[in-house]
Amino acid sequence: MRRLAGLLGVMVTLAFAAKGSHLLEGGKVHYRDGRYEKADTLFLKSIEKGLAVTESYMWHGKASIRMKEPDLIEAARAFLEVLKRDTTAEIIKKDEEAHDLAQIALYYGAQKMLYEPSKADTLILFLRMGIKLDPKREQNYVLLGRFHLQNRQLDEALDVAAELEKINPESPDVAYLKGRVNLIKGNKEEAVELFKTSTDRFNTELEKLKEGIGTQLGLENEDITEMLASIEELEESSDSVTMDEKQDMLITNYGLIPAEAAAFLRWQSGYVGKKRQLSDAYNWLGKSYMESKKYPEADSALALALQLDPENINVMWDKVFSSYYTGGYSQAVELLKKIEAEAEEDYYVHLWLGICYLKFDPKELDEAEKHLEKVIEIDENLADAYRNLAVIARERGEIKKASELLKKYDELIKKEGGN
Repeated sequence: MRRLAGLLGVMVTLAFAAKGSHLLEGGKVHYRDGRYEKADTLFLKSIEKGLAVTESYMWHGKASIRMKEPDLIEAARAFLEVLKRDTTAEIIKKDEEAHDLAQIALYYGAQKMLYEPSKADTLILFLRMGIKLDPKREQNYVLLGRFHLQNRQLDEALDVAAELEKINPESPDVAYLKGRVNLIKGNKEEAVELFKTSTDRFNTELEKLKEGIGTQLGLENEDITEMLASIEELEESSDSVTMDEKQDMLITNYGLIPAEAAAFLRWQSGYVGKKRQLSDAYNWLGKSYMESKKYPEADSALALALQLDPENINVMWDKVFSSYYTGGYSQAVELLKKIEAEAEEDYYVHLWLGICYLKFDPKELDEAEKHLEKVIEIDENLADAYRNLAVIARERGEIKKASELLKKYDELIKKEGGN
């Protein structure tokens, strides 16, 4: 039977060879049997020889994603070649798999280039082509808007927000993008209101997501919450947890059948991503309140951001500052210690630990001194360390030492001013 199947495959390939499209069609046979690397070799040869080039590029894009080591950027470039030759995108739209894989390649390929300035034009092109393929797919607008924000292209970011608003007037990302632009422009109160709108909308979307999976799988809200917590606990128990392990846990502990467990895990991935977006919106709401010197409101917003994304170092730092300005010095210290454990040796962490310990009542002079001396060990030219060490010396009655430290502080400040 195996010999017969093999001969049949050869006959099919030879038959297509007679028609002049043997490379493409032979590649399709390999592709459908899961031999993606072999398939891609034939698709590339077909392109090289100028045979069925548009369709060959489409299949090359599909294979580039399906291979054992996927190349998203190569796949995205392949789909772009298709769209150059078929401006209506009909060939991709008619192939459901190609349409889905093209969206994945264009979006995630662009995401890989987000912090590479030299590839900015390609990133924009990828996302614009993604929008062309599916104008209602919001994630392309969102990433494009955030890219423009990252590069301080405020008008372009607002243009993307306006495009997205036409697709979905209630999108939380519309308010988010507008809020970021307003904050950069110094419109603090407007930014606060926009981020409040954004967080409200994200919360609504999260509730709808829960309702959707609950209806689909017949789960109560409490069940969903418990299952999410169990997945999180499993992920924290090991450096690497496979999807199969998560699926087995859901089947064993919650009685789901394999198809239901797989559906729940797909849903959970999107839900977690949406929670991170909500955390980011709360973070920017907190930043906006900080800019307006509304520290209690900032602290509340940042607490929510950290609750949603507890391992986010950037959110931790913002929460350190809001805690400091609201008198929560011990909480600031706890966060700084967590940052210290996660980050490489950073003088800034030690500086703020020293500053916070000096705010304790009574002041914890020894702890403060230890961290401030660590700052100087890392960077002996940091003026603020000497000023705070002078405070410690003065508290201990070491007036001469305090004077010498302040003198060093003044020297460094003058040097900084000269530079």
